[in-house]
Parts: sequence; structure tokens; C-alpha cells
Amino acid sequence: MKRRKGFTVIEIVLVLAIAGLIFAMAFIALPALQRSQRNAQRKTNVSNIIAAMNLWKKHNKGSVSDNADKAYKANGFCTFWNRYVGKELQDPSTGQPYLIALWNSTRVYDCRAKKTYPRSGYDPSAVGRTSGNKWPLMELGDIQYNDVSRCEGDTFDDNLGASANRHAFAFRIYLEGGIIVCVDNGYSGDPNDRPHGSTFLDIFADIDSYRITF
Repeated sequence: MKRRKGFTVIEIVLVLAIAGLIFAMAFIALPALQRSQRNAQRKTNVSNIIAAMNLWKKHNKGSVSDNADKAYKANGFCTFWNRYVGKELQDPSTGQPYLIALWNSTRVYDCRAKKTYPRSGYDPSAVGRTSGNKWPLMELGDIQYNDVSRCEGDTFDDNLGASANRHAFAFRIYLEGGIIVCVDNGYSGDPNDRPHGSTFLDIFADIDSYRITF
């Protein structure tokens, strides 16, 4: 009689072990990949906001939006946001519109809904403003805005002098993993320096629209 060949117990255990290892690696790697993709989307969103602010400058005699406690006034940040950012940008984790942190307040703004939300204290990592650290503590889904400023590492540097007035601005955004990234428009403080957004402005020089939709 012919003997039928089959799998041994050792072979079955080995296959199951390899399959389990592959599953475990995928289980660990997938969340990290998804987190990286969400953080990449946040950085892209900030780049789009910077482009929108550069267009605002073009339509407002070269002046960036004001910071401090003037969110809904003519030159306030929320006025810029509601007119130029277009539809709401949402944080990819929370699914909610970004909340904006402005200087000298422990509250953040939902510009579209015209609501504010409290934050517990000031953010010591923001630096900026020679009078002290005056941005509210950040949470996931928050963006800090500073006019007359550029980035120094992941913090604000607004000791630029009068030549940067109305030209320089920067944003800080909270990423998953507890990382904060600062992005500015590239203005160095030299009155002859053209900020990084200049090519973007040239492209849109003949566009009459006052809104960007992302």
C-alpha cells in the first residue's frame, strides 16, 4: 500500500508562526503609516494656508493679517480665514475644523463658526513676543499664527525689526506623536528679501478671485 504524504505538526506550527509574525508586523506598522500620512496632510494644509496668506497680502497692500485680539476685525485672522481659505480645512484625526491660536489669549478660535474654546494656560514652547509666551497650549487640531515672525527651529522668532512689519508670518501646527512643526513664509527680515511665496503670487497675479478653495 502506498503511504500518503502530508504536513507534519512541526511544519504546520512553523507556517502558523510565520503567518502570526507577518500579521503582528502589519498590525504594528499600519498605525504608524496612517499616522505619518495624517501628519503629512497637516503639513500640506499649513502650506496651503501660507499660500492663501500670500494672496491676502497681494490684495491688502502687502500687509499680512493681524494677530492679537482682533480675530474678526477687517484685518483680523478670522477675516482672512473665512475669505481666503474657502471651505473648512479639517484635521485628519479629529474630523473637525482647525482651531486657531492667536497671541495674548488662552482661547482658540473656530473662525467659521465664530466660537472660541478655552485652553489651560500658555504654551512655553511657542517663544516669540518679547513680552513673553502668550499663545494658548496646543492640542491636536490646533494651529498657532504669529504675524511679523519667522521660525527658529520649531518655535517663533519675532525679533525681526521694523523691516519685517506686514511681511513676515509663521504658523505652528501640532502633529500626532507630540511633535510641533513651525512653517513660515521665508521672509528673512531684510527689506529687499522676497519671501518664499513670491512665485505663487506671480502665478496668481492676474486672478481676480478673492478666495482659494482647497
